[in-house]
Amino acid sequence: MSATGPAVRDVGGRNPFAGRPPWLDAMAAPSALVLRCETCGEVPHRVLRGKVGGKADLVFEGVVKCSKCGVVRSVATREPRPISVPVIVSWLESSERTTIEFSPTEAVAVGNSLDLGESRAEITAIESRGARVPAAEAKDIATIWAKRVDRVRVKFSVNKRNRTVAHDVIAVPDEEFAVGDIVDLGKDRAIVHHIRTRHRTLRQGSVRAEEIVRMYGRVVRERRSR
Repeated sequence: MSATGPAVRDVGGRNPFAGRPPWLDAMAAPSALVLRCETCGEVPHRVLRGKVGGKADLVFEGVVKCSKCGVVRSVATREPRPISVPVIVSWLESSERTTIEFSPTEAVAVGNSLDLGESRAEITAIESRGARVPAAEAKDIATIWAKRVDRVRVKFSVNKRNRTVAHDVIAVPDEEFAVGDIVDLGKDRAIVHHIRTRHRTLRQGSVRAEEIVRMYGRVVRERRSR
């Protein structure tokens, strides 16, 4: 039994052929595809055997097994070749240029998340046909701007003797900081006195890093034994 039509996707929702060198197209197949099962609907299918080929489109032909009901069947699927779209990713005061692959007709919108390997970014702007737009198909996009969102910078004002020194603490967005915490700043360690968010000032308790506008504290004097 054969099936034609469903878009080829791996378990994570990405194009499984993205980034494949052309000479590998007819040699290796993805390990899983999201296909429509007549019993279970759209679910991941394990690829038992098959091959990838095609020029204008990527064509997969092979045998798959439904991960939910276990039905084994032969399928043939067709997917447009992915295109590379330029992406400018900002992080702190720097920006990095890279590319990411999309299906040509894939909808891309401001606010979408991008998986960049070891980091994750959120789209902040899209340029299409000379204008900034909220969304567009990948084939019409000239440049994507994004910001890294898997790390945040927490500003920390620390009183050190008779002066206040500004520090940046890098944290994951859901990491919590509490009043009374001692934060390692390299050469110094500082205790958090209070924390300011957009809506309140905490003098006790804790809050997530992504909600913090600024922390305030003082350097902890280390006791040295003689």
